[in-house]
Amino acid sequence: MPGLTSDSDVQAIAFSKDGAAIAGMCSDNKVRLWDARSGTLRHTVALNADERLAAMPTGTGMIAVTAKDGAVEFRELETGHTSKKFPAVSRASRRSTISPSSMVLARSTREAGNSRDEVMRLWDPAGKERFAVPAGIGGTSALAVSPDGKLLAAGSYDTDVRIWNTRDGELVRRINEVLVATFAMEFTPDGKFLVTGGVDRTLYFWDTQTWKLARKLSGQPEMISAIAIAASGRHIATGGFSEFTQERPVKVLLWDTGSNAVVRSFDAPRIVQSLAFSPDGAMLAASWGKKAVQVWSV
Repeated sequence: MPGLTSDSDVQAIAFSKDGAAIAGMCSDNKVRLWDARSGTLRHTVALNADERLAAMPTGTGMIAVTAKDGAVEFRELETGHTSKKFPAVSRASRRSTISPSSMVLARSTREAGNSRDEVMRLWDPAGKERFAVPAGIGGTSALAVSPDGKLLAAGSYDTDVRIWNTRDGELVRRINEVLVATFAMEFTPDGKFLVTGGVDRTLYFWDTQTWKLARKLSGQPEMISAIAIAASGRHIATGGFSEFTQERPVKVLLWDTGSNAVVRSFDAPRIVQSLAFSPDGAMLAASWGKKAVQVWSV
């Protein structure tokens, strides 16, 4: 399938709701929208100079944008029109995620004057802060919200994965069985598993009822930097990065969840920053921080 070219480095990607377009957040502070089949640039949405992209979940048709004062807006991907605003959010964020199902916003922050401890905060759809809870030491390395919006998961550079109830911030589980940092995580579409990956090149499937390890898959040649799961749950894609340099060529692997086997392998020129399946699972897109997006037929 055709690769997509950009006038600016593409940092994160997502498919539109109907899967006909691919959006890319670029380093020139613009969101570009390409036709997924032809690679033609449809249009560009420019953010203001004092705004930054906070999150762009695939298949939702939305982006979350942070202003200089910390306010967050949910905007329609196609038009740039604001659909929701969080005016009360005023703290600088290190990582953010949004839940399309429940319209909540989660952000990891650090308190002024504290260079170690991370705090996880969550705001409800009305913009009211529900909770602020400890989130580890050294920074948040990955974030994910369950499909039903009831659970928030975060990986930390202290190597633990924490799961909170989004209703009140109760710590549901602290996973400390993995002794290395987690860089990517996604809930399966049915919500039955949290899939994590990181330094040790292994995919871990955590049962969301018991929080026990259900299975693990090994085979990624490099440390795992990105995970995407098809809406059917049939396929998982992983992208890697080298511990020596971000510029070293790496692999994107396509896993079959039924056989637990790698069924396709694609080449990437450097660290894989973002992966996304089309809503029908027929296409897989990848970005690696350069002026291109690669699209493969699954």
